[in-house]
Amino acid sequence: MKAGIIIVWFGPFPPWVSAFLVSCAQVKCVDWHIFHDQPVELNPPKNVIFRLFSLDDFRFRIKESLGVNGSLVEPYKLTDFKPSYGVLFEDYIRQYDYFGWGDIDVVFGRVDHFLDASLGRWNVLSFSEGIPSNHFLLLRNTIQNRTLFQKIEGYRHLLQSAEHHAMDDVAFNRVLMSQPKVWSKELYATPHVNWRTWMDGTFNFPTKWKWNKGQLTNNLDVGYEFLYFHFMVLKGGYRDYYVRTRNWEGLSAPRLTVDAATEAFSITPRGLQSMVPARVSKLLRAGIDPAPYYSLRRRIRIKKLGLGL
Repeated sequence: MKAGIIIVWFGPFPPWVSAFLVSCAQVKCVDWHIFHDQPVELNPPKNVIFRLFSLDDFRFRIKESLGVNGSLVEPYKLTDFKPSYGVLFEDYIRQYDYFGWGDIDVVFGRVDHFLDASLGRWNVLSFSEGIPSNHFLLLRNTIQNRTLFQKIEGYRHLLQSAEHHAMDDVAFNRVLMSQPKVWSKELYATPHVNWRTWMDGTFNFPTKWKWNKGQLTNNLDVGYEFLYFHFMVLKGGYRDYYVRTRNWEGLSAPRLTVDAATEAFSITPRGLQSMVPARVSKLLRAGIDPAPYYSLRRRIRIKKLGLGL
């Protein structure tokens, strides 16, 4: 089975999108369609399709597909429209078994390995427990799911409003989680947020991630691999739900870029760095297989990493 993910991006692409593209290349069960308004000087893999698309094009689609006045829409309001992407971009997702939306501040692991037993069994796949994983969310491609956003109370008013309402996180959450056959489980993709503990129930987070031939691991959770790493906090900026940590603010573009042909790279607060590839190991899947417990060995590892206990 195959999924089609829709991403809308206005403005220049940041240098770290190179890591996103390298990781997507290893995935067979997902295509990404990126609608953007800037020239692309990138070397994307075959399953990442860039499509020139202006803000005016987006406003036109809103009016034609949703019957909503989109004249007030600005880029900051894009997330309010994510739940409606199945209608807005229906002509691009017809051939897929699943559709969804996502972000580009993500490095993917072995997606096929994680999802092989789940695709086809579930109506919705969300990788954050109890809330939509809007950085990578999958819905079975049915008319019911494509129009699910219309069950949001007052959705037309919310979409036409110039204000940002976080519809994908809040209003859509209540609708989505009430559907049948929803698989919503925490797969620990977004570290350094103050409302979600890590795998062992603490606020100790990894300080280094490694992507090796598609397999994604970190320096804290030894013996585990991850579906993806959402580096929202690491890329910089600050929101009141972030756990403060070193980030990429002030780093030069070369330090945040990996070559399209690289087979392995690391992700740390110092940036992205190519590595010598190693053998892919058989590991437990974070969030699916049993979680680590807070043992003495784990406490010692955390202390060596300079993290709090």
